[in-house]
Amino acid sequence: MRNTVLTTTQPLVRSWLYVPGQRERMLQKSFELAADAVIYDLEDAVPIAEKQAARDLLAQYLTAPAAPGAPRRFVRLNHPSHAEIFEADLACAVALSIEGIGLPKVETADEIHSVDAALTHHEQAAAVEPGSTRIMLLIESPLGLVNAYAIASASPRIVAIAFGAEDFSREMGLPLVKEAEAKDQLFARSTIAIAAAAAGVQAIDIIWTDLSDNDGIAAEAAQARRLGYTGKAAIHPDQIAPINAAFSPSEDEIAYAHEVLAVYNAAVAEGTGAINYKGAFLEEPVIARARHVLELADRAI
Repeated sequence: MRNTVLTTTQPLVRSWLYVPGQRERMLQKSFELAADAVIYDLEDAVPIAEKQAARDLLAQYLTAPAAPGAPRRFVRLNHPSHAEIFEADLACAVALSIEGIGLPKVETADEIHSVDAALTHHEQAAAVEPGSTRIMLLIESPLGLVNAYAIASASPRIVAIAFGAEDFSREMGLPLVKEAEAKDQLFARSTIAIAAAAAGVQAIDIIWTDLSDNDGIAAEAAQARRLGYTGKAAIHPDQIAPINAAFSPSEDEIAYAHEVLAVYNAAVAEGTGAINYKGAFLEEPVIARARHVLELADRAI
């Protein structure tokens, strides 16, 4: 089981950009982008006939450590139910210079336990430090949603859980065109964010598919932050900036947090009990949230 308080020792990863593993030019470009993390995809974005070519390409480009300031690196594997493909993906990923793997379509904690053991085996075979390969996972089905907390807390390797709304919507029979800001998915998105917070891991919001609407993704990302998400998936470099902005405290938020803490600390020093500041009662939950804002500002890459 994980600590149920989200760690403040690791950088906050706001933007998670998917890059198809077989697209060499996109892979080369990814090293210079402002995304906090890049997920090199071996799953949905790569046709069956091109999966080995994609693995070979990743092995060519991801063997050296990332440069300072470059995005963090994850590789999304195929689901373990595709045993032969999964094993090849996993062997490839563990040998790369990456932070971790992306695991799609997770529905139970037992799947995580099995992958955890497989990772340990491959780490030993590749002379990689045991336990060093992290997991970001995707919950993409009604069953996965029901088991969200058990999944999110199933292994200390887990650093983030993402909601895969497209597959979830298909299984639920939801309309093809979603409402603005994914309002029809509020319950499911909230459930994922709550499970992530309870497990002490980061929560990654859904992709925004309209590449021509950056105002739309900015609004949805702002809504996701209000739901408790710490980051959002991206499928195009133009989406990185609005995502990073949405999940970073604004100058006004930071200034207000400093004000609140200064007033609180001064009142405590004077022995004052009840503190009313600009119409707000400054009790411990408010102070904790002000500290959290400043922690987010420090942790944002």
